Amino acid sequence: MLVLAALLLLCGLCSALFYVVLPLVARANPSNLQANVICGSTAGFGLLFGIALLWQGLNAVRGRTSISSARVFPRLIVFVLAFIGAILLGLGTLAFQPITAYAFPPWHFFAASLPPLALLAYGAHRLGQSSGLRALLVSFSWGALVATALAFIIEILIAFVFVVIAAVIIASLPNSRALLEQMQAQLRLAQRTQDFSALSQWYSNPAVLAGVLLYFAVIVPPIEEAVKALVVGFINPKQTRAADAVLWGMAAGAGFAVIENMFNASVGLAIWAPLVLLRVGAAIVHVANGANMGRGWYAARVERRWGKLFSAYLVSVLYHALWNGTAIMLSNNGFNLALNSAAATASTLLTGALLLILFILASLGLVWIVYQVRKSVN
Repeated sequence: MLVLAALLLLCGLCSALFYVVLPLVARANPSNLQANVICGSTAGFGLLFGIALLWQGLNAVRGRTSISSARVFPRLIVFVLAFIGAILLGLGTLAFQPITAYAFPPWHFFAASLPPLALLAYGAHRLGQSSGLRALLVSFSWGALVATALAFIIEILIAFVFVVIAAVIIASLPNSRALLEQMQAQLRLAQRTQDFSALSQWYSNPAVLAGVLLYFAVIVPPIEEAVKALVVGFINPKQTRAADAVLWGMAAGAGFAVIENMFNASVGLAIWAPLVLLRVGAAIVHVANGANMGRGWYAARVERRWGKLFSAYLVSVLYHALWNGTAIMLSNNGFNLALNSAAATASTLLTGALLLILFILASLGLVWIVYQVRKSVN
């Protein structure tokens, strides 16, 4: 734990250095601002989480028992108010260009981190009265650092295969050179201006949309759900309660969601607030699936009911796929709204309503799992 804390603190300090220096040496444009947002967020995560790990690591070396997880987190209302404040201050600093490069990244980091931590606080207050903070940090570390790295490596390798297949298909077209030059020009323009409307003709293409859906709604969910809460599979069956397993699964999901939010919500700073709000739903899906997989791993390792783990995995993958697919369709409809067609408006309202239903169901599912586990313990 101390080694990981030292590495995180070093990473945080290096990122903080880039965060300070980059605006001084780079021209002020959206792509450089996006890079500074990533540097600032990485610095915040490395320093704050590194300090937390250092604190618990030193306590472990001194032989001190781990404090209760429930004692660490404030009430849920504190997270809600802080999240609203982070969004408002983030929007304010985005609008005031002279200080945006330095003033915006901290609020982006808080807006990305607070929803997953709020969900973890909810679980800790209800399940973590006798569960130690040290084990919670281990699970959070797995989700934030190990699971994201494993998922990223596997997904990048598969994405490379997709790109090769797409390149072969484009190369076989008679006007392939012109298409590639047009695509490159539009990608550079979108990266430079953070205006992705120029890509709408590609994103609305049925073949491209099918490929995006295949990747993010079919391939990504099984990978992420397999590795995200895998840390719970290493529990000691003789010393683990159901409440511990579910809480550790939630912690792994929260760690995964924090890192994903930090990067994904920085993609389009022109629509930053809607992206952050959409990421709240993604955080709930990650944490709820983490709780579901935690309960599944408990059933498999402690109760020897491996079928429960398999069914939990299938449910998590299916829900993740539904969420990703609906979010992609909503993004596609957002591009089509520029056409001001009634069909695009109706489709946007429909997919938005479906996403809201999935958001509510994921929230209710998380509450139900926590309630059932807490009731069984009591």
